Formats: sequence, structure tokens, C-alpha cells
Amino acid sequence: MDRLPTKKRFFTRTNLLQFLLAKSVAEALLVTALGLSFYLVPRNPNLRGWLDQADAASVSGWVVDERSAAARVEVQLFIDDRFIEDSVASQFRPDVRQAQRANDEWHGFAFKTPPLTAGEHEARVYAVHRSGSPARRTLQLIGKPLRFRVD
Repeated sequence: MDRLPTKKRFFTRTNLLQFLLAKSVAEALLVTALGLSFYLVPRNPNLRGWLDQADAASVSGWVVDERSAAARVEVQLFIDDRFIEDSVASQFRPDVRQAQRANDEWHGFAFKTPPLTAGEHEARVYAVHRSGSPARRTLQLIGKPLRFRVD
């Protein structure tokens, strides 16, 4: 009995495995690119600053937008994850200019600490900036949170 010639398969097992592996790698790269774009959009890489001190009396530091060093940056104070106050970093800080972070000395901020219960507290200061559209405002942590104690 004569055997009829079989049709050649379009994909062999090896080809199918290579195709699925390449597709998985392409999908992983796409997801990574999307994740990275979402990470970079809400973050302003030009913001530089530091939270210098926090205690029962005040919280202070400085912030500069290096893309627009003459601009004043809006900042918000949070203590123990609770919003306290917002302000503009426009106080005299000659050390910021001396460190060549800005063209002028007016990038400091200082908040009066509100009355707090005795114990440990944590202060965080965030810079407010626009990201994406003009209506979208994002908070970006300045420096590191500082812990302090109220007696």
C-alpha cells in the first residue's frame, strides 16, 4: 500500500517553542517599558532638596527644581502621615547657592510644628509638581523622613 505524502507542518515543536519564548520576551519588555514610563511620569528628576531638621518647634530644609532654578517650589508638610500645611520654598538659604544648586539663595522652607502629643513622631516634606497634564499634581518626597520626639 502506498503511503500518501503527509503535509509538512508549518510549526515544528522546536519552532513553536522558539516562537512562544520570543513572544514572552517581547511581552516582558513591553510591560517593563510601560511600568518605567508610569514610574517616570509622576516623578520629577530635576527636584533636589533635603529635610534638614525636625523637632517639636519646627521642620525645615530646602528644595530646588534644577530645570528651572529660579522658580520657587511648593512644599507640603506631613507629620505622622497627616497633612499639616503647605508653603512655598522661598526662604533665605545661602548654602544652597554656595553648593551651586541654584542661582540665588531663596529656596528654603520652614514650618512651625503644630502641638503634638508626647512621644515619637515622623516629619515628611513633599514637593508639589505638575506631571503629565497641567491638572495633574504629584507629591515627591524631599530628602528622607525625620523622626523626632516630643516630651
